[in-house]
Amino acid sequence: MLAVDIGNTHTVLGVFRDGSLSATWRITTRPNATSDEIEFRVRGLLNIGRLSSTRIGCAVLATVVPSLERAWREALSRIVTESVTVLSSENCGFPIAYANPAQIGPDRLANALGVERLGLHDAIVIDLGTATTFDVIHGGTYMGGVICPGIETGMLALSGRTARLPQISLDVPDHVVGRTTEEALASGLILGHMGMMEYLVRRIQEEEKMPPQTRVLATGGWCNALRGRSPVFDEIHPDLTLEGLDWFSQTRL
Repeated sequence: MLAVDIGNTHTVLGVFRDGSLSATWRITTRPNATSDEIEFRVRGLLNIGRLSSTRIGCAVLATVVPSLERAWREALSRIVTESVTVLSSENCGFPIAYANPAQIGPDRLANALGVERLGLHDAIVIDLGTATTFDVIHGGTYMGGVICPGIETGMLALSGRTARLPQISLDVPDHVVGRTTEEALASGLILGHMGMMEYLVRRIQEEEKMPPQTRVLATGGWCNALRGRSPVFDEIHPDLTLEGLDWFSQTRL
């Protein structure tokens, strides 16, 4: 099974064999890519991984870039031997307590399915990507969440709207008080982000009356960089979104 998670900045692909993730790739999302370009890239990745495309039975697609859905569907339909399915609130089969379920990003639904795969009924998923999102699963139901600018998005906004603040290489600082502009930026962007996460998790737990066994899971491009840096995370699952897409293919299709 080929799982594809199309984000605003990166697209992550994973091949599952008998429920186990055997290969993953992260590529740049190209908003104007044609189906031919996408097919060329995907076949190239499969060849690099020595995975014959004729052995890929089905594909599940989650995209937060609606304009790319058609091109990806067309490309994948020429690669897989069976079906291409696009995850949505209509087919996810996950209980949703949200005013308008159609507004929920498919990647967030995939994270909820990943929580289900882990056998958890109560969890908070923090997905650290272009946006930092919080998804709240309470009693096996998707309750809603929080959407914040991501770490790199914050840096780009600052450097783009100020004359003296540069773009920097973002490394987790050891000290809050920066002795240079670069250190001060890293502190605000990363340590400030960590403080925000700790505060929001605490508020979520209080407002939603989450039980003591609630797990806080981290995923997304920045989760490994913050591993061991904050007590807010109980577990790190870099591939939770892909795992949720595989679980969808096993239980809903």
